[in-house]
Amino acid sequence: MYNYLHGDLAWCDFQTAVIDCGGVGYQCHITANTYREISGKDRVKLYVYLHVKEDAMTLYGFSDEQEKQFFLLLISISGVGPKGALAILSEMLPETFAAAVMAEDHRQIAKANGVGPKLAQRICLELKDKVAKTNVKITEAQAKAVAAGKEAVEEAIGVLVALGYSKHDAAKALEKCTADNTNDLVRQALRMLSTI
Repeated sequence: MYNYLHGDLAWCDFQTAVIDCGGVGYQCHITANTYREISGKDRVKLYVYLHVKEDAMTLYGFSDEQEKQFFLLLISISGVGPKGALAILSEMLPETFAAAVMAEDHRQIAKANGVGPKLAQRICLELKDKVAKTNVKITEAQAKAVAAGKEAVEEAIGVLVALGYSKHDAAKALEKCTADNTNDLVRQALRMLSTI
């Protein structure tokens, strides 16, 4: 129904923006990335998605079409609603999200508020082919960051196996960890494994 809103930025915070279009204020839920893009500007253009439920119609706004495209891909997955999709896209840029999906780095996605390890794995599984078909440009730095995260997990598995845990148990525990470096991953995994 709506593709974008272009008008005066009447008000915004990290989660919401109000765009004045011809005297009508449209309230849109936004990501932290969109907030950073539009904050302090007088006139803005937001690409929008209208979410319709039985009891509400809610607008979601994005500073560029790519972020909107990934939002639509995310909400197409069972278990990911608009709030979850916003949380993921607030946690990382679309390019970083794409790099994580392509590398199947579900730990990166699970850092978003309200997204557990199993849902993050499903997102990677279901979106890998779809993300590959988008025109997203993944920078070398983003690809390296994702690769470094995977390398830290592999190193942590090696440390846990050396401590006497099975590779399977170590990998299962690390799926629930959110740290970025080997030492913190091992600490988090040991806490989980000690409760088993």
